[in-house]
Amino acid sequence: MNTLARDPKGYYAILGLAPGADIHAIKTAYRSRVMTVHPDRNASSRAREEFQRLMEAYAVLKDVVRRAEYDTTGRECIDDDDDMALDGPIPIACGSCGSITAQPRYVAYHTVRSFLVWAKTGRLEGIFCRVCADRAAVRASIISWLWGWWSPPGLLLTPLALLRNLFGGSKPRRENARILIRQGRAFLGRGEAELARSLAMQAARFARTPDDRARVEDLLHATGGVDDGRRLRSRWRLGGGVFLAQALPLVALPVTVAVFFLIATRPWDQPVSTSGSITVRPPTVGEIRHVAVEGLKVRMAAGPGAPVLTLLDRFTTVEVTGETGSPEWVRIRTPAGVDGFVETRSLYAGSGTRFKSQWCAENSGTLPGAGEILTRRVTGDHRLLVHNESRRDGVVKLKTLAGNTVTAFYVPATYHIGIGGIPEGTYRIEFATGSRYSRGCGVFLDEMQAMVMPVTLTFKYISPGSQRSLTSIAEVSLSPTADDPVQPQPLSADRFAADD
Repeated sequence: MNTLARDPKGYYAILGLAPGADIHAIKTAYRSRVMTVHPDRNASSRAREEFQRLMEAYAVLKDVVRRAEYDTTGRECIDDDDDMALDGPIPIACGSCGSITAQPRYVAYHTVRSFLVWAKTGRLEGIFCRVCADRAAVRASIISWLWGWWSPPGLLLTPLALLRNLFGGSKPRRENARILIRQGRAFLGRGEAELARSLAMQAARFARTPDDRARVEDLLHATGGVDDGRRLRSRWRLGGGVFLAQALPLVALPVTVAVFFLIATRPWDQPVSTSGSITVRPPTVGEIRHVAVEGLKVRMAAGPGAPVLTLLDRFTTVEVTGETGSPEWVRIRTPAGVDGFVETRSLYAGSGTRFKSQWCAENSGTLPGAGEILTRRVTGDHRLLVHNESRRDGVVKLKTLAGNTVTAFYVPATYHIGIGGIPEGTYRIEFATGSRYSRGCGVFLDEMQAMVMPVTLTFKYISPGSQRSLTSIAEVSLSPTADDPVQPQPLSADRFAADD
């Protein structure tokens, strides 16, 4: 704390401090100085005298009340009763602004400073008037707000420090009882008995030891002992602009954390889990739903034994076209225009696109390696060279003219991959590029573009006696130049992922 103190006896000078230094600086200076002047370490003839002076100075300055009286009057009282005998006692001043106040308090406000993995607590303490106490509280809270949160211990210690500062900091009972008693005696010496009585009543709320209670009784008796009911209004009640300035950020903190939590978790946008129990909700005609199971059978009639018309993949979007006599069955129309009946519990509300995207992300698996075979249904003796000169990874599929995938393999960006084991036959070449490939869905999660070559690739049987030529290997480029006559055509992502 800053004070207007003097140093007539040189107590601060002995410790190497400026007058008005705080208790932390006093203790630190004492520990450093005592190692230098202790007679067991210092053989100087003046060491013992300096050591005694150091102990005398520290005994005064480490005591809150005695230090305050020394700072204010230039004198110090060894015993709490001695100030009754002082001629013309002077009230203790505020240690920050130096003004005389009728209601001083010794208050400690708490600070927290974090250092990534650990946190350091501190205190801004001193004898304050109410105005200076508010300033110290705001200063301590600002320090904790700025520096307290940046470590795991700080996340716990900072809110506690802010709450303690909000409700007035720490007011040690022993020190405050002694200060108020001395202040009351000082005003009594000035002839202000009514003010001294009010200070004695305030001191009674802090007094806990028998000695302090006896001094309070002595002070009340010295003021005349008659209670006329008048009281000095306390200036230390909670409230006012400073209280609100500290309270509003604390109130806003949990609200801010809750908002960020909701934004991160998005509970309003979570898809229904396809692995949990299914809740049946009666569908309505015209409602859009999606398939929640793999290989859903679309039947000709509403019953488990009816003939199967087609199979639907999970997340396929369908339209409800009619109801049946049983709540367990519903009539639907598939994207291909097939009308049939499915079990109601197999359908979930809404389009399957968003739910599929999240499921694909959750089941993306590990990133494939260069040239990794993702699918191989038939093997053979032919080879294919693939050039991917783009900046995005790619997946190449060889499909029969009927749309069945024979083989699929992974080609990272800027790679040239040679693939063997291709059987004879004529194939369509489909490929997709993008980032964050999902093994579960066979698609890229980000920036996916699917293409199909407008030409087919034919591999013929080569007899064992024929001479193979390394220059006759078929080649495919995923990013042909503009003047290349063979340019790939756009393809839908669902069409590319089909038959995986």
